[in-house]
Amino acid sequence: MTNVKRSRATLIGVVLAFLIPVIGAKLVLDQNWYQGAVTNKGTMLVPPLELGDLNSALPEGWRVALVDDGNCGDSCLQGLYAMNQLDIALGKETDRVNPLLITSNGTALDLTNMPLVKHIENGDLVTAVTQLPTHNLFIIDPLGNVILHYPTHADEEAMRAEAKNLLADLRTLLKLSKVG
Repeated sequence: MTNVKRSRATLIGVVLAFLIPVIGAKLVLDQNWYQGAVTNKGTMLVPPLELGDLNSALPEGWRVALVDDGNCGDSCLQGLYAMNQLDIALGKETDRVNPLLITSNGTALDLTNMPLVKHIENGDLVTAVTQLPTHNLFIIDPLGNVILHYPTHADEEAMRAEAKNLLADLRTLLKLSKVG
């Protein structure tokens, strides 16, 4: 083989070494053979529930909220306890997240054991999130979008597992977030 043919074969080999993976990736994506991994552990709202002007009634930053409709049972109390512990578990990121209890007309709950949970009384806000399942924990981003929600459980072990899911998603959101 002459030097010219050898150098052409080398050039063609190098070009093919770069083109084949690109063409393969394009084919895989175009044919929908790759579905990607679901990384969130909560139920994502698609499209997110936008609070609009009601966002100004809430503290700034990321919010983890629970709505009390007046029938707060054991699962609701476990959710409040999990929110209080979540705020502690966030460590240095705790200033970026506000745990909230949202009610329409006061609450009969004793929040003295949960000093980190802020109580907000706003009937319009309660009405805005009525499409979410009752007594669920949900994450509100700094722009006022409800993006994820998590069920609460009366069983302490089940609620602890759900709180770990919420914490994992919240840490991911805080790490990737440029706002709040």
